[in-house]
Amino acid sequence: MKVTSPAGELDVIIGETSVEGGSVVVNAGVGLWEVKIYLGPGDFKFFLSVFFKPGVLILLLKRLFWWTK
Repeated sequence: MKVTSPAGELDVIIGETSVEGGSVVVNAGVGLWEVKIYLGPGDFKFFLSVFFKPGVLILLLKRLFWWTK
């Protein structure tokens, strides 16, 4: 995964996940920085709305079947 910013392209490396309170916490590395990403209920709704857009869903299905070959 990568992030594009004014500082340039930064690799994102996902590490461990955990649960803290009502959030899923994702430990990640972004470029040289270690970060914690907190995902709450509103974030899940957002990601589901993104993944169920027709173009994104088609891409995900294509990738899924491509990986199984």
